[in-house]
Amino acid sequence: MSHKKQVVLLIKIILTLVILYFLARQVEKNWVEIKDYDWRFNIGYLIISIICGLLAFLMFTLSWRGIIGSFGYRVKIPEAFKIMYLSNLGHYIPGKIWQLFGILYLTREKGIPTEPAVTSFVIFQLFTIPASLLLFVLSSQWDSRILIDQVRLLGPYSAVLLTFGMLAFCAVLVFWTSPILKVVNYILEKLSRPPLTFHLDKKVALMIFLGYFFSWVLYGCAFWFFITAVSEVYPVGLIAAMGIFALSYQVGYLVLFAPGGFGPREVVMGALLVPFLGPVAAAVAVLARLWTIVIEASAAVISFFIKINNNS
Repeated sequence: MSHKKQVVLLIKIILTLVILYFLARQVEKNWVEIKDYDWRFNIGYLIISIICGLLAFLMFTLSWRGIIGSFGYRVKIPEAFKIMYLSNLGHYIPGKIWQLFGILYLTREKGIPTEPAVTSFVIFQLFTIPASLLLFVLSSQWDSRILIDQVRLLGPYSAVLLTFGMLAFCAVLVFWTSPILKVVNYILEKLSRPPLTFHLDKKVALMIFLGYFFSWVLYGCAFWFFITAVSEVYPVGLIAAMGIFALSYQVGYLVLFAPGGFGPREVVMGALLVPFLGPVAAAVAVLARLWTIVIEASAAVISFFIKINNNS
């Protein structure tokens, strides 16, 4: 490993440890309240939450299948699920690029060339990230408590401004993709990567975006069932839970140095849950990490037993 790579790796480790330190401090600071909290582990709700999470993964799969299908490659639903959620384990490796490598390896088994596979991954990111952020800002309109002081940057009309901004961005993404594609290709050029060329029919683009949006809605429902399973009855509203989970998940995903978003996701989730759960919010965020690992591990186990047939 070169000296430059060693320095970058060291910086990533230090940043991760700093974030984990602040998360641990939050738990330690509120340990008495956490220890004395009336924790309720409702097995029924936990099982429902895991099933909802897996159904959300299935919806994500259907959306990606629509993307790769727009390039003329037919992938069966079980095969698409394996490609998505066996490769998904790669996001626990720092840098997130290993998830793409997993997709490339598995799509190659299916006979799909590298270029459409890479393009499908980029389109997946272009659509799923804005869809989740749109869910967050729409949730903030429903329950303003999720825009607490830690994230309120634009004054008393933050929710309205953020909502209109995200709606405008998502409309451009679906109906006028070329400006966003230019930005993506500019970034790829700086990374010495070949540019992407693709065209999505507006109806197809809209269906893919809505697919990702409702996938996040379902994943947020799963998170709500989880919170209800481990804490007091209905401490967080359903809509608020959707928004909190969507934002915290994406913050963790976009922080490239954190494997699986571990640390940043919990810090953001804990901060957003404080108005609802008080001192135990950080502990619930940590438990939510264990919950998502169970869902992702279950999806990976299911994927392991699915066979991919090469039709090329």
